Amino acid sequence: MHVVRSEERDFLLRHRNGDRGAFAELVAEYRAPVYSYLLRCGVGEDDRDDLFQEAFLRIHRAADSYQDDRPVHPWIFTIVANAVRSHLRRQRIRHLVHSDPSTANPAAEPADTAPDGERRSAARQRVALVEQEIRELPPVQREVVLLACVEQLAQKEIAAALEIPLNTVKTHLRRARLALAGALSRRERGEVTS
Repeated sequence: MHVVRSEERDFLLRHRNGDRGAFAELVAEYRAPVYSYLLRCGVGEDDRDDLFQEAFLRIHRAADSYQDDRPVHPWIFTIVANAVRSHLRRQRIRHLVHSDPSTANPAAEPADTAPDGERRSAARQRVALVEQEIRELPPVQREVVLLACVEQLAQKEIAAALEIPLNTVKTHLRRARLALAGALSRRERGEVTS
């Protein structure tokens, strides 16, 4: 979860006023949450750095349009979500045009060789399963659940960021959560019987 601090707005305002170091501070502040979002949206490792740079280039270009009374975090993730959508759309087009069977797969987490207790191992398996199931959600549901559950945006902010009605956000969030709960339930039932 990203805790929004008042300095973030200051970084953007200082950047707009010509402070060259302020944008670098904003990028540093948002590096981890944006990379995490890109990973969870299914952006391949080979494309992640380029898309990160593209998103921050868009943020830089849009800085003058930022309204001082709006929170910075949802504004930034509106731009990042749109950059991801454009990237995934270009990727689908490339796939169709070139019939390239390879798709972007997030890098697998390296195995932890340290001895784990059963609970820790089960928790890691559950996290991996949830991450996999999130990647398999339809794109809009994936965006909504990531913005709500990982980035902790309010539903109203998600609606504004994705430019969809609030009730649509609620529907996608409910469907995503039901899909994830169903997948966990099926997995647990499968583990019990095996």
